[in-house]
Amino acid sequence: MNGQRGYQTVNIIFSVLILMVFLYSLLFPPSGGHPVPSLYTLLTGDPSPTAGLSRSFSAIVRGDIVLARSLSPYGIPLFLFLLLQLVMRVTACLFLKKGYFPERKILRTDIILSVSLFLICYGRLVYVMLEG
Repeated sequence: MNGQRGYQTVNIIFSVLILMVFLYSLLFPPSGGHPVPSLYTLLTGDPSPTAGLSRSFSAIVRGDIVLARSLSPYGIPLFLFLLLQLVMRVTACLFLKKGYFPERKILRTDIILSVSLFLICYGRLVYVMLEG
């Protein structure tokens, strides 16, 4: 498998995973009933710093931003990260297919944007988790 094909495969896999998260959020209401429990809570017995995140995502996909914010302060930034990643994955695949830019340039840009977006969107959560 050559590098470009591998990079396209990774983009497709990430896109599918992100779409599955969005679908999961659509299937279960923000009021609860999500079948995937918090692994952190199961292992430690303590509430997770990300408590309410699934319900927050469920509220976001239904357009209820106020409820989403009240369920988890991290929901909106994390959802935006995933949404932007989905756009980036699809765009990278299209750019590679059309040959607009060399793969190295797309990959380098992808890495810089992804790391920057991660730090912007997840920075506060990582800080809280490291502090606790």
